[in-house]
Amino acid sequence: MEKNDGEEAFRAAHTLKGVCLNLGFDELYEVSAEITEKLRGKETAGSEDMFQKVEEKYQKTVNAIKGLE
Repeated sequence: MEKNDGEEAFRAAHTLKGVCLNLGFDELYEVSAEITEKLRGKETAGSEDMFQKVEEKYQKTVNAIKGLE
């Protein structure tokens, strides 16, 4: 996202979406699916708010996993 590389951002979001679906991370899946569709056109403009939501849900998921230790 920092590089405004729509192709790379789309691939990353799509990969994250698939991983979340496979692992049952529903909240992170939902926001990653939204941003994947936004980035499907390979343009990052207008996806900043969605990216922030993905970051928040990602951190929440990571913290939950760390809490299992």
